[in-house]
Amino acid sequence: MRDNLRGLLGRRQEQQQLAGLLGGAREGHSGVLVVRGEPGIGKTALIDHLLDRAADFRVIRTSGAESEMELVYAGVQQVWAPLQESMGRLPKPQRGALEVALGLSEGDGAPDPLLVGLALLTLLADASAGQPTICVIDDAHWVDLVSMQAFGFVARRLLADRIVMIFAARRPVAQLANLPEMMLTGLPEQDARALLTRLLPGRLSDRMRDSIIAESRGNPLALHELIRSLGPTELAGGYGLARAKSIPGRIEGGFIEQFNDLPAATRTLCLLAAAEPTGEPSWLWAAAAFLGIDADTAAPAETAGLLSVDGRIRFRHPLVRSAIYGSAPLAERRRAHNALARAITGSTASDHRAWHRAHSIAGPDPEVADELVAAAEQARARGGTAAAAAFLATAVDATPDGQLRAQRALQAAQAKLDAGALDTATQLLTLTTELSDDESITARADLMRARLAWAARRGLDAPPLLLAAAQRLTGIDAELARDTYLEALMSALIVGRYGAGSAGAPEVIARAARRDIAIDPHDTVDMLLQGLIVRLIDGYVPAAPLLREAIAQYVRETRSGTVDLRWHDITNRVCLDVFDQDSYDFLTTQQLENQRAAGELTLASSSLSTYAGVCVTRGDFGAAEAALEEVQILAAATGTPPHLSIEPYLAAYRGQEKRCLDYVNATIEGASGRGEGTEVSVALYSAAILHNGLSRYPKALDASVSGLGDYDDVGMASYLLTEAVEAAAYCGETSLAAELLTRLRERAQASGTETALGIAARSDALTGHSAEPDADFQTALLHLQRTPVAVYLARTHLVYGEWLRRANRRADARIQLRLGYDMFAKMGAQGFAARARRELQATGETLHKPVTGTAGALTTQERQISRLSREGCTNSEIGAQLYISPRTVEWHLGRIFAKLGVTSRRELRGLSPELLV
Repeated sequence: MRDNLRGLLGRRQEQQQLAGLLGGAREGHSGVLVVRGEPGIGKTALIDHLLDRAADFRVIRTSGAESEMELVYAGVQQVWAPLQESMGRLPKPQRGALEVALGLSEGDGAPDPLLVGLALLTLLADASAGQPTICVIDDAHWVDLVSMQAFGFVARRLLADRIVMIFAARRPVAQLANLPEMMLTGLPEQDARALLTRLLPGRLSDRMRDSIIAESRGNPLALHELIRSLGPTELAGGYGLARAKSIPGRIEGGFIEQFNDLPAATRTLCLLAAAEPTGEPSWLWAAAAFLGIDADTAAPAETAGLLSVDGRIRFRHPLVRSAIYGSAPLAERRRAHNALARAITGSTASDHRAWHRAHSIAGPDPEVADELVAAAEQARARGGTAAAAAFLATAVDATPDGQLRAQRALQAAQAKLDAGALDTATQLLTLTTELSDDESITARADLMRARLAWAARRGLDAPPLLLAAAQRLTGIDAELARDTYLEALMSALIVGRYGAGSAGAPEVIARAARRDIAIDPHDTVDMLLQGLIVRLIDGYVPAAPLLREAIAQYVRETRSGTVDLRWHDITNRVCLDVFDQDSYDFLTTQQLENQRAAGELTLASSSLSTYAGVCVTRGDFGAAEAALEEVQILAAATGTPPHLSIEPYLAAYRGQEKRCLDYVNATIEGASGRGEGTEVSVALYSAAILHNGLSRYPKALDASVSGLGDYDDVGMASYLLTEAVEAAAYCGETSLAAELLTRLRERAQASGTETALGIAARSDALTGHSAEPDADFQTALLHLQRTPVAVYLARTHLVYGEWLRRANRRADARIQLRLGYDMFAKMGAQGFAARARRELQATGETLHKPVTGTAGALTTQERQISRLSREGCTNSEIGAQLYISPRTVEWHLGRIFAKLGVTSRRELRGLSPELLV
């Protein structure tokens, strides 16, 4: 707690830690700290003490308010206000995203939250170029969700920007998880006694002093309020403390007593300030004028120490605001909100006006309800999903018409689902069905419940619920029913082996869809659904041509920009199922490019992971690693788990046994817990590749056969068959190899893609069932050379060379083995390269070890910066791609130069790429 005469009492260790942040910033480094503790424990006082010692710093300070949690980007707006002069220097994508987020302009869609965070980081970094900067976010637990996401992003990307960022919060804040934290507890008894002596020197008996110390539990503000609330008799006798209030409750009670002693007009002004969370002076004083209150009215509250006025009204402590607002009679609160709603003008503040109007009404009001719905749309357009959900939920209460209220409850449930508030969404769905028995509304409510089940638990529950919803919708909305069947199929395919034989199994859903849905043979989505129905009921062979036609149509619509992106994932899965690697690569790459161009960086994380898999298959392991590094960077920036399903695939081809198997085991464990069988198939496919590359064919066979199991995994079964055939052939399991080959050959002939035909010809030759294996190997090479599956092309050179060596055609074998080895060495496929090396040595050829890189000491981020710098990117461009500031890029380059023994970008560009692996 601050003492006006002698500064901060106690907290010496905490003061030293904060002083260290200041010292680091003065030396060019950044620092972040989350200060947590109960109300009154001294968070704000400690920060004030820090700011007193930061006269050479630029200070940007804001505070959350409980009432502003529903206002989109309210927190960002307060931090942005003193930095707005630098807006013109922001890169265009960042400036555009921030302007839309703040309601300064309109965009084509909601701004990407990462771009908003990056814009804020750039503004703060620009401010710190002139002088070190402190950004304080007090009461972070009350800051709106999207603002906290932006603040958390900035905090995680600071490094060398001369910025100190401090958050104060009563409780853990999800967006600040894993950031450095200082937990404040009560003052030690010695410090608490010293504080009490300063406040009441020589006036207390030892018994009373002990009672106050014990009651306050070392909470400085509680000490102040206990002393202020006790009269002379109580202080003398020691009998005034027998109250059952919590410390926050006692502190608020003290503030309420002070508040109640103020003149009526002053109380009204305080209530207006407590009800308007942004503290916008023009709104506050206009509302006060509507109620006949002038600025002089604030004086008694200032004298009482409850607030200060410097244009804005600032409360002494956050509990003052909550105490005043919470204790005010409901009618007075409504009157205050009504005055504030009247005071707020302009289209950019319509959400604030709607929020105040909602709190000013005593019952349903159709005009206010409509205004809230409009505010929800505005919030959604600015990226405030949670705020939009809150406005819609409030609109439900304000809507008098029962049927319209039910419709809005359904809309609000969807918004709450989008915002991740699953419990509230469930409550709104219950209200929906209580308000209406309309079949159209209740059927859509069933669909929403199914989606909630999928969002909450994944696994076996959702597919049968989605199926039931699709069946109910069939006679109500044919297009929505069709879409719901596809949703049900996608969820069932993800559940995979865990749903086999259940009421939500893919084939069960497919049979119902065949019965209920009239297929338009010219509609892309209908074509996709029809192909899946045939695939799941009639089998692979009749389905493959239908699926390839649907894929081709989807690709055409993607090129023309008319595609329905909701079906990207299921189309990509089908591409893998029919060996259409060209379409898979195109759709994956195009989606990532579109997301980058649109500034949808948050969505790009999943797409980057899929793209990394494309790069592995192409044999470009460096690009795959770069994509996965960006996935990790995005995850760190947002504080969310990264998409790691491609990590074992890359590790498998690199021959990194422990890394691969660790990921495989972790994936299987996690997928089993979530009930996502398809992830198990992906993991076992990676394990099979690893073991085939390391010549551990029995293990490869176990992994691939386990992956296949008794379940035909749409998407993974085709490639698992490929690994299983190779492993069975090398294990000498001729009967099993022949059986697997028959299944693979049927698929290849039905698919007819270059990839399918190449893999089938290769497998024919491998198993020994071919009349002309030499010709089959050459046919396989011809097909695979026309595909993007470089890893299978290299592996075909390898197995062809192995076959030639065993046929005593050593010279021919060397040609194929050398081709395979060179491809593997260039890719970095160490397991397969070692296998090719052994075969070459068996032909009598001597090989030198490949050149190894010198960049092993570089961190993931340093490798990214090295690559981008070599490509000619500026610091600003690198920072925008890696979500860091230009100053941090420069700091990293200094470390990179030292590690690599270079002194300039030109020398860095001159290094051989092989040395940077």
